Amino acid sequence: MSDTDTATDSSSTAAQRRQREALEVSGWGERFEFVQPHNLSFWVYLALTAVGLFQAWAYFAPEAGFYADGFAISAVLCGLCGLAWFAWFRHIDRWERQPGRLVAAALLWGAIPATFAFAMTVNSAMLSIYPKLLGQEWSANWAAGATAPITEEAAKLCGFILLMGLAPRLIRTANDGLIVGAFIGLGFAIFEDFLYAANSTARTFGTDPVGNAVQMSVTRIGVSFISHPLFSALVCAGALYLIGTKAQPRRIGLGSAFVAAGMFLHFTWDDAAGLGGGNPLVLIGVMFGSIVIGFTMLTIAFRRAAPREHQFVRDILAPEVEAGALTAAEVDGVLGKKARKAFLKSAPDRRSRRARKHLRRAILDLAHDVAHDKGSDSEAVRHSRAEVERLRAKADLGRGV
Repeated sequence: MSDTDTATDSSSTAAQRRQREALEVSGWGERFEFVQPHNLSFWVYLALTAVGLFQAWAYFAPEAGFYADGFAISAVLCGLCGLAWFAWFRHIDRWERQPGRLVAAALLWGAIPATFAFAMTVNSAMLSIYPKLLGQEWSANWAAGATAPITEEAAKLCGFILLMGLAPRLIRTANDGLIVGAFIGLGFAIFEDFLYAANSTARTFGTDPVGNAVQMSVTRIGVSFISHPLFSALVCAGALYLIGTKAQPRRIGLGSAFVAAGMFLHFTWDDAAGLGGGNPLVLIGVMFGSIVIGFTMLTIAFRRAAPREHQFVRDILAPEVEAGALTAAEVDGVLGKKARKAFLKSAPDRRSRRARKHLRRAILDLAHDVAHDKGSDSEAVRHSRAEVERLRAKADLGRGV
């Protein structure tokens, strides 16, 4: 064997070792099984879900027959809003997508146990105590913000911890915390919005139930862009930093900051009227400030989480680069924002630019297939390689990229 062949073989072995280590540490490609009879987290999840279902039935059943039309239209409108957010969250889950069963478990926790077994019960108790201790005026302005950021974020976080126990190899990085936390928050938001709409129907004793349901549903949907998914994404990502995992080193300061940010935003949003002091302009300013701070913190959280995911992609695709199926520039074009822009900008024409956008998606698909099949040369991996080659030719990229 020549020196060149020996060097190539050594380099390929190093690339494969990087891939194996990345797959082991990241958990990319791992399956999720919800039913785990030997896992205590499974039984705790089931028990609390059963409690939540019982509480939900006890709350809605007595009035469901009287206000069925209002309840139905509320369910449809809130469900459609939830579907739109669900599609968006799946779109931004662009690295190793969370398995569908894990997403379903996150949504269910937010919708049933967190809402009915925890938050509604504790909130009702606390909101009945505040007027007696601090008066009606204080309660009207501050009770929601003094209660919900603690009780509701704790309720959602309990589910996140249980899901970490059920999927310890899947929920390992801050990015996983952001995505799974957002889905838990989405489940909570859908059912909370439905709860508000249903209550608005019942409070009017059946007077224009559909109109009241539509009005409240539209109002809740209108402010849904800053809601429980945002709060719980920050809190759960922060909690993961605080706990630390094999893939995510513990960062106490950063984790505490994200948890505090999620709870603070929850407070400012719930108590915007109290912070506004009765002045509409101040109220608008508080709400606008909450939106700006919320999305700024979310952007920071995703940017902080991105480098870890980027490295996993590079390591998982290292053997593909070594074998010549990909170039390093093509892989970089999937990752950092500047590299992506440069990758697209260097395209000679619009047709090539569109092909490069599809190529970026195909490269990520190849990474997913390689991870799913644990680095083996499976049919799915070969198909993804062929798709990358096809799109490269369509974009007229050649090998000089």
